[in-house]
Amino acid sequence: MSDNEQLKREFTDDERRRLVDYFSLLVEIDQQEKARYAKLKDTPKGYPMNGKGRQCGLCFKSVCDTPGWFDKWGFKCSNCKDAVDKRKIPGSLCGDYSHEKSVPDTVLASKLNISVRTIRKKIKDGEIIGRRIPGGSYMILRKGNPNLLKMAQP
Repeated sequence: MSDNEQLKREFTDDERRRLVDYFSLLVEIDQQEKARYAKLKDTPKGYPMNGKGRQCGLCFKSVCDTPGWFDKWGFKCSNCKDAVDKRKIPGSLCGDYSHEKSVPDTVLASKLNISVRTIRKKIKDGEIIGRRIPGGSYMILRKGNPNLLKMAQP
């Protein structure tokens, strides 16, 4: 019997039902996301959005009690919205969940297995180039720190 024949099997009714439920959920999530972006046609600068159960697309912190903001860059907490509006942080970094363009200092510290304090001290000393989100974490852009961030690849 070949390997392909061993892999072929019939799905049970329960497995089929769970697969259909899973794809139904994916379709529902996709429709909600498309509706959010469609709403931007009426409000091109963005609109406030309930943050309950969401994660900021820039600093990756949970947003529970306060409203967030949704615009062409996606969902952000109000703190990160202000940083993007004041051009302290590029909006294009929002939604970079795989950290291809930047990485927050907290995530970098975790990946390198060192403390956030150490990362922030290195930023202060100029060893690492980071941009501060006022009242929040530092965003470390990959293009500004090519040697350091090779160690913390996604």
